[in-house]
Amino acid sequence: MEIVWTRLANITYKEVFENLEFRWTKKEMINFRDLTNELLEKIKAEKVKYPLINKKLGIRKAKVHKNVSLFYKEDKKTNKIYIVTFFNNRMNPDILKKLLE
Repeated sequence: MEIVWTRLANITYKEVFENLEFRWTKKEMINFRDLTNELLEKIKAEKVKYPLINKKLGIRKAKVHKNVSLFYKEDKKTNKIYIVTFFNNRMNPDILKKLLE
């Protein structure tokens, strides 16, 4: 399956990464990037199915790190996986609801 990053996913990944710059070392940031890439490869290869958090929209939640989750949906017809957004788990969950609408 092909992975497609939505505009929102690009923006939120950048925001999460920039936020981590203030709290983490360079090594931890590289580790986070690598964890993200490994997770995306597992999803792409369909080695793992993460739980649905919105059945209506078909959105699944995967934890990249204890502080960051990514949300994605699969489109079997087009053989694509859409990365919807990244979310800092310490933020207000109401923000996440708005992002997923």
